[in-house]
Amino acid sequence: MVISVPSWVIPGTYLENLRFLEGKDEVSGVELLFFLYDEEIKKMLDREWEGILEYRKRFAFTAHLPDPLLPAHRELVERLAPLVRHFVAHPGPPGTAVELAALVGGWAAEFPRCRFLLENTSPGLLEALLPHLDSNAGICMDTGHLLLEGADPAAWFAGRRGRTGEIHLHGVDRDKAALDGRLPDHRPVAAGADWFRRLRPLLDEFNGVINMEVFSWEEARESIAVFLTT
Repeated sequence: MVISVPSWVIPGTYLENLRFLEGKDEVSGVELLFFLYDEEIKKMLDREWEGILEYRKRFAFTAHLPDPLLPAHRELVERLAPLVRHFVAHPGPPGTAVELAALVGGWAAEFPRCRFLLENTSPGLLEALLPHLDSNAGICMDTGHLLLEGADPAAWFAGRRGRTGEIHLHGVDRDKAALDGRLPDHRPVAAGADWFRRLRPLLDEFNGVINMEVFSWEEARESIAVFLTT
């Protein structure tokens, strides 16, 4: 099992975050975030690429691909493929399943070292996409998205564990969201949460990546501590 965090836990670049995390022994993986892939990100990646590669023995890397995913993002996939163990992608809007499956399936064949994982986002989108993909295509389970739609992550995972390669583990706090203006999900995991108590025993034999998908080191550290002590 890999305990991972996003490449944004402090304000800064990819390399600045890796240097910050280097001494955090509880972290064994980093998910490189590419929610956007524009000229600014390309230039940053060019500048920092050799430095990022120096951490390939320290961290298990994964990558979150842009949304929407486009054919032009192949250059990003090609660059990252020698480094990351898998890619995470969002399903597209209704009606795009066949087109997106062809895109992802083509990349999966071209870069067989990496697995492509599709994340549950809005209800129904993942289910519409999976029938069009090869059975090797996996799933990234996002607990926050499930909680927002009223689903039980433990039950959802139990029915899909064989295909799940990564879990985005985070909670939901609507009360805090009303006060701080942030999203209600991407909150630290609460030790007393019923959903987490049901899910936690199922993860003891999980051999994939558990990514604490929160965007500050304080919240990531809090989630990791809850996970490791529950």
